[in-house]
Amino acid sequence: MKSGKLSADWEKITRSERLGLASPNVLYRWKQTQLEESGPIASTLEARVHELEVELQRVIRERDILKKALAIFGRNE
Repeated sequence: MKSGKLSADWEKITRSERLGLASPNVLYRWKQTQLEESGPIASTLEARVHELEVELQRVIRERDILKKALAIFGRNE
């Protein structure tokens, strides 16, 4: 799923720019360090956040498909 990867990379860049960081790698390394120091609970929460982000992307795609279908079928009436 390449577009999801590109979107995630773009969001990292945007976040790092908002925080005034030199590059997205600084933010990524900080996050990894925090997860490693926090133990298994943080890892579990991080995994859940990832699952929810994937589900959100799926729901957004479904919504967009339904919008397009509504536009197509709405023209015929």
